[in-house]
Amino acid sequence: MPATPTPPRLVLRADGNPRIGLGHVMRLLALADILHDQFGCVFVIQEPAAALLGQLGESCSEVIEMPPQPAGGEPAWLAQHVLRPHDILVLDGYGFEFSYQAAVRPYVARLVCLDDLHAFPFAADLVLNPAGGISGANYDLRQVGAKLLSGPAYAPLRTAFRADATALAAASPSSVLVCLGGADPTHQTQRVAAALLTLPVVEQVQVVVGSAYTGWESLSQWAEHEARVTLHRNLPPSDLAGLMQRCGAAVCSPSTISYEYCASGGGLLFLLPTAANQRDLHEFLRSAGMALPYPSAPNVLTSPEVPRIAEQLRTAQKLYFDGHAPTRLRQAFAVLRLPNAPFQLRPVTPSDSAQLLAWTNEPTVRQASFNPQPVPAELHERWLNARLADPYALLLMAEEEAAGAPVGLIRFNISHDEATLSYLLDPGYRARGWAALLLALGTAHLARAFPQLRRIVGHVQLRNQASLRAFERAGYTLLPTPLSGEPDSVTFAWRL
Repeated sequence: MPATPTPPRLVLRADGNPRIGLGHVMRLLALADILHDQFGCVFVIQEPAAALLGQLGESCSEVIEMPPQPAGGEPAWLAQHVLRPHDILVLDGYGFEFSYQAAVRPYVARLVCLDDLHAFPFAADLVLNPAGGISGANYDLRQVGAKLLSGPAYAPLRTAFRADATALAAASPSSVLVCLGGADPTHQTQRVAAALLTLPVVEQVQVVVGSAYTGWESLSQWAEHEARVTLHRNLPPSDLAGLMQRCGAAVCSPSTISYEYCASGGGLLFLLPTAANQRDLHEFLRSAGMALPYPSAPNVLTSPEVPRIAEQLRTAQKLYFDGHAPTRLRQAFAVLRLPNAPFQLRPVTPSDSAQLLAWTNEPTVRQASFNPQPVPAELHERWLNARLADPYALLLMAEEEAAGAPVGLIRFNISHDEATLSYLLDPGYRARGWAALLLALGTAHLARAFPQLRRIVGHVQLRNQASLRAFERAGYTLLPTPLSGEPDSVTFAWRL
């Protein structure tokens, strides 16, 4: 039997400790959980605490402890001891500036950066910023073809916080969660909990800190004398998600913990920034109507309008956290595995009619079509003219970059917030793996042209094995139920 191919590696690089917190590490662990079916995940970290090392080992197939490096020496160490040519390297941290990225970029297939500062240029192929309201205008992306994915739609959250919470009843705001990140580097947890206890409407304060929190002893001594306070340290994700669902109000730092609260069911979310890098998330959560500033907590919690305010916030939170971020991230990383397309797309024009008809009636194309009969020229001409005049149709011709030779066609029919696609390749360009490239390029083009779309679907006959593989390689997801109504067919979908 042939050997099972080794999956490509996702090399994750971040650090976490009491000084900088654990946010970078937790984001990459969430990403590893989402992508573990597509990649072998390797985590590279310096001087991890024992508890954190155990968490890394649960999510990653390999954990590499990097020894302290001299200034500027880390890229060379990675290149010598870790990186392979087919790896995708993911960086999350503020020390991975442009010079670092440029130094490691030649040793990997693709480079990804998780970022929330947009403070320096990027040599990455893909930048992920979980904050909403961010666009390419905020970034200096220097890698040819680089993409930015931003907002909760692409925020990596741990499995426990991705469960469907839309049907959960709203919890009472008399129980308040306090979590200012796993480390709370500015030591505000006790002060916030004490302030909440002065409000007679607050019946219980649930305080959560992480393994990197350094004030546990003094916090525990204080809480011994506060009957309404319950302390939690280093909670497993499932326990933390359950606790969030029992707390109708929360005081959180504008970081991943706030996103986890929103995704778990949400409620009255009050934001207390603890670091300068939280500015974008702070502004986004408030401007999107998902959160309020922490100083407003006493007035809001004691207001007779508290049920209405809580429901307004929950409605906005459900809108932005739709549960499909893992699907979108799997799509994005599947596309990263593809090589660069040796062709480009342009809109179809009337002068392409003869070429399109020749492709349409090519025997292999007819066999793979739901209607195998040849298409008459007159019918084709009417069809093409109607499609070119239709604002809800998009026809794109693929042309080889070097010679300008026609490679294939991808077309989309749009109805409301969904598009249906079909494609074909010239016989001379088949069996090269280009169908997946055509799907990926066409999908990106459509998303830019019609930003209101929520889904793209494609129907494939089961006997068309090449097309089935192309959709899978391009990141499309096989739906459990075909939508075409045709026998012996399946439907693939792309979540926008």
